[in-house]
Amino acid sequence: MSDYEKDLLSKIDSGDRLSERELKMLALEFDIERIEGGNRRWQREVRSICQLGERTFAVDWQEGLTECQENEFWEQPIEVVKIEREKTINVIEWIKKVEVDENGKSINSNK
Repeated sequence: MSDYEKDLLSKIDSGDRLSERELKMLALEFDIERIEGGNRRWQREVRSICQLGERTFAVDWQEGLTECQENEFWEQPIEVVKIEREKTINVIEWIKKVEVDENGKSINSNK
């Protein structure tokens, strides 16, 4: 582990706030996974999962979507752990309405 990583961990453990520069470095240089959230007009929500030594942290930040928008790093890192679980999701789809007769056969399939 580099001295810089040790310094970041020391600041996090002591409750000191990381500067915007340090947050940017953590999110962009030590990331092992990037999770993109929703887009807004000018920015996208991003969560970077970052590794410092044997510990893992999440950093939430805003990514500028145009050349005029800067990336913004305001949220302090939170320590996270990876879990794996099965997840069932329901999906809603909108499909073309098809009329069927009493036997379940399509009566307007040529439309």
